[in-house]
Amino acid sequence: MGKAELCPQCRKTRLSRYNNEPLCAACTREAREPGSGTPSWLYDSAPMRRALARHDIPLFSVVFRAATGMSQHDLARITGLSQSTISCIETRRRRPLDVTRKFFRFTDAIGMPRVALLPFLLGREDVTLADIGIPEGTGTDVDRRTFGGVAAGLLASAALPEVEFPRRVDAAHIRYVRSCLSACQNRDWRVGGGAVLREALGHFHRARQMLDESDYSETVGRQLLVITADLGIECGWFAYDYGDQQLARRLYSDAEMLAGDTDNNEVTVHLYALLARQSAYLARVHQRRGLAREALRFADRAADAARHEPSPRLHAVAAMRQGVAHAQLGDELAFRSAITRARRALDRGDHPLDPPWLRRTVNDTQITWHEAMGWERLSSPGQAATLWRDVLDDKSDLPRNRICARSNLAGALLDEGDVTLAIDEGRAVLSSFATAKMTSARPVNAMRPVRLAAENAGDEEFCEHFDAVERTLAAT
Repeated sequence: MGKAELCPQCRKTRLSRYNNEPLCAACTREAREPGSGTPSWLYDSAPMRRALARHDIPLFSVVFRAATGMSQHDLARITGLSQSTISCIETRRRRPLDVTRKFFRFTDAIGMPRVALLPFLLGREDVTLADIGIPEGTGTDVDRRTFGGVAAGLLASAALPEVEFPRRVDAAHIRYVRSCLSACQNRDWRVGGGAVLREALGHFHRARQMLDESDYSETVGRQLLVITADLGIECGWFAYDYGDQQLARRLYSDAEMLAGDTDNNEVTVHLYALLARQSAYLARVHQRRGLAREALRFADRAADAARHEPSPRLHAVAAMRQGVAHAQLGDELAFRSAITRARRALDRGDHPLDPPWLRRTVNDTQITWHEAMGWERLSSPGQAATLWRDVLDDKSDLPRNRICARSNLAGALLDEGDVTLAIDEGRAVLSSFATAKMTSARPVNAMRPVRLAAENAGDEEFCEHFDAVERTLAAT
């Protein structure tokens, strides 16, 4: 595609000679935004659905590359097609029939779920599962192969092959897996882990297959091991955020085996910091001191792995987790000391080796967040409420985090004895939860005591709203 050509999506803006993106800036942003409603897969977007509904496979390829940041060379490597073939498809120099024959091979190679092909099969960009007789949110496992009605016939007639892992993995496959992981993280930060859990599990399974069955060089093998461990860790977090604690622990255990072979301290810190967080949460829910001690052991492992690493944020995240664990054990002095260590580490400033996953998730606001959680566990709801308000003063915080923080504020106000204000804050949380199409279970779980207080106060409207949000979350 010549750089002086028009953007193939909007057909209005000329592509800059200095821009490597296949679409103009506005169309690239649109391609990277998930579609309205419940996205059917990771790279579901309005431009993607339009291209599929119009059977515009050349545009589909360009939109996919814009969404993932991939080059034609990268796409050729992961699909098994040649770069010249990709170029000919995108510039429409191949016959439509030839392009269609390669389309399903393309979609399988990128791990695109069958449900994402509904716009292509039915010629409608706004099609949903409900349109083919499968109610969305019923828990029906339709993510890859199973459909009813007309779609099943269309899929069968297409004789689509099973998804296969590549025989040989190279750097392009690693870049694609990293792109998928990044996209999952971005969506989780906006709306919670429930929105990406199933998709991320698919990518984790695919990465495990590549690690076990594909051929690769020693260098690529090390990279594949690290990214597979990262995927397992993030899948564990998505399950934790969605409220499936058993699945989260199983995934963390799988990731722990992989992480042990990576000889990568960053991966180790990430894993044990999240295990510490889960154990501290379960210790509070079940009031089990053993789980609190487990949380501290995990946090200590994270701190030990970070000990000789130059990234201040790695030291900070380990200290934050140690602080909450100490608080759960009732040790205020150790809690204060850990929070101070976290702040001092962060005061050292940014470092070139700060992991990307920490640049957005470890900052002053997050330390304040952990300090608030500590004071909650030390039965000081007034101090916790003040700190939760400080967290909410940071308007730049992640959308999911702001909703979680406000739900925690509602809980702290209730513990303080201000039932009316707690219910008012909870009402705001429920409204924001629905507006944002949130899929994190944490705000709902944090407000169960508020819901009970509202029921005791005779506030039927709050209870009905809470129950509706809970049903929606369960159907995600």
